[in-house]
Amino acid sequence: MRPIRWIGVGTAMLLCLLWAGSSVGASSLPLTQRVLKAGQFAGLKPSSPPTVIRNAAAFFRGAKALEARLRRLGFVAAVAEQLTTPGNPNRYGLSQVVQLSSTANAKSALKYYYTANGPWTLFTVTGIPGAVGFEQGSPSQGGRNIGFALGPYFYLVGDGWQNGAKNAVPRSVLQAAAALIYNRVR
Repeated sequence: MRPIRWIGVGTAMLLCLLWAGSSVGASSLPLTQRVLKAGQFAGLKPSSPPTVIRNAAAFFRGAKALEARLRRLGFVAAVAEQLTTPGNPNRYGLSQVVQLSSTANAKSALKYYYTANGPWTLFTVTGIPGAVGFEQGSPSQGGRNIGFALGPYFYLVGDGWQNGAKNAVPRSVLQAAAALIYNRVR
């Protein structure tokens, strides 16, 4: 009888370790795995491999107000993956993750993004707790984004277009791309 009990205890311990490992796995993902991969967003492709940048000035390149704000929020590192559409230079995108010093600071960064540089039109995002959709545009150009914060990370997926709304990525496609990231990192 004793060996069977130990097998049961051993199995229970293994299951607990596997469960703990699955939740730890998402939190230990490197930054380069927290952005979209090729083929995951409306035919857009990364223009170069994702690179971790640990210097706020280098990451925000000339966006002084944004750089200053995120420095105050405890900027640690970030990855911004620029996306292009082969054969259509009028449609482009972005998959970005910024690591900050705390969960509260990541939420504050999200709020800053959708309240600064507006006016933005907000739209509902389903399936991602706390996510915010925000867009602005004219008949000839525009931009659409979904941002969310999870732990000390702020995520942004967006698309931009020129030469008419025909080049815009639909909200539903943008939301599906954001959900891919959310499901990978939660």
